[in-house]
Amino acid sequence: MKVEAVTFDVGGVIYSDDVFKRAIYAALQHFGAPVTTATFDSVYDKHLESQAGSLRSKLCIHFFGSLDLKSQLMEYATERWIFTDEDIYADAKGVMVAMKKCGAKIALVANQPASVIDTLKAHGIYELVDFAAISAIVGIEKPSPKIFSLALSKLSVDPSRSIHIGNRIDTDVIPAHRVGMKAVWVRRGEANPNPSAQDLKIPEIVVSNLIGLPELIDAL
Repeated sequence: MKVEAVTFDVGGVIYSDDVFKRAIYAALQHFGAPVTTATFDSVYDKHLESQAGSLRSKLCIHFFGSLDLKSQLMEYATERWIFTDEDIYADAKGVMVAMKKCGAKIALVANQPASVIDTLKAHGIYELVDFAAISAIVGIEKPSPKIFSLALSKLSVDPSRSIHIGNRIDTDVIPAHRVGMKAVWVRRGEANPNPSAQDLKIPEIVVSNLIGLPELIDAL
């Protein structure tokens, strides 16, 4: 497949999802939640297997019994949701460079705070990006297909000539398909660790990392 555009998720694809995990755990502690590593991991792991709904909401309900503190919790977590040199996946930038060399336009489609732009600039990744559909900036969150459509509109590329790379079936693969894109499921970060046989059939490509991905896309 000769793609004209490739859209990338950020967490789980370019940077480790552990950053958000640590940030939200710290927020729960800050607001007095009776949280332990074991209880947090129980909610977190069940969320990954469900691949549905909001982790933030599930944590609030589990530890506080309501969503009353959700906005405060996220404000505190967002201040600590900062990627460092240690959080970047070693295979991410190379794939973006390779796709650019193949003539593809690059966009980000991700639920991330606006501060991620500065981090991407610091790591020399933002210069590879033609458009950044970052939820906190564009005002649309995945799994809404609208954020994918926005990115493709800004790139002036038809969905049938584009592919999305993300690590969740519900917020990446399915909404990308809904707008007519193909999809790569990267099984790391917040990806479901125990996918069904049917889950594995949904994406066009399933990988555990990005090594050799340009060749797999080209072979579609």
